Amino acid sequence: MHMKTSTAFLSIMVSMAVIQLTLTPRSVIAQQTVVGHKVSENRHDPDFPGRKEFNAGVMTTYSNISPPPAILVDVTYGVRDRFSGGVIGGTTGAQSLAGGKLNAGIMQHGDFRMNYRMVIIYYPGRNGEYLFDHSDQHIVPWMLSMAVIDAEWRTSRGIRWSVGMGLLETHCVEGMKRFFNKTVDESRTMPFEFFHTVQGSASFPVSNRLTIRPEVFLVMKDARLVRSGDFKVHPVNPFIKLIYTF
Repeated sequence: MHMKTSTAFLSIMVSMAVIQLTLTPRSVIAQQTVVGHKVSENRHDPDFPGRKEFNAGVMTTYSNISPPPAILVDVTYGVRDRFSGGVIGGTTGAQSLAGGKLNAGIMQHGDFRMNYRMVIIYYPGRNGEYLFDHSDQHIVPWMLSMAVIDAEWRTSRGIRWSVGMGLLETHCVEGMKRFFNKTVDESRTMPFEFFHTVQGSASFPVSNRLTIRPEVFLVMKDARLVRSGDFKVHPVNPFIKLIYTF
């Protein structure tokens, strides 16, 4: 059921992307260059807002496992043109979360580039009801870390297409403490679960400062999609994000 609903959500995102690709006004692209003044190429760059610049985004997803609302917000600050950091916060609908992120450009040749992205997210757990979810659940605090490398191509219309692969890790906070404090048998108990990911996204300029970015992450173990409910992570994770550059 989760796979079907995620696929439906992904189909909606793809349809929106195609519509946006068709309707993106050339005036938005034309605004990138003004007589006597060139607007920063980072204006519609979700990961790199530019040196001493920042952007803010709001992102949502859908899962029939977690009730709404699933809303995440982030702020990204450009330390340099190809290096940025930021903070993330929000809710999955079943838990709160907070964390940080780091983006770095690995190489660039014309309109093609490769980027490194990393996020570390803390989930403080849950004891009882949460927001609109009135079920009585008890979830211990846990963390998620993910590092990915993307290959990205920017078109003449300012649209950025991206595909990549990465590694994802989750662990229980208490289990990690016991592991490092040597209070468990290391040969038998490992608090870490490792996965690999495949992801794809597209970033479309909507206005001079606004960008829409649909993205999907596939989470796999042993070269197969994980089964929903077996782990803390879902097999198909579609997102759609709006980013405003200040």
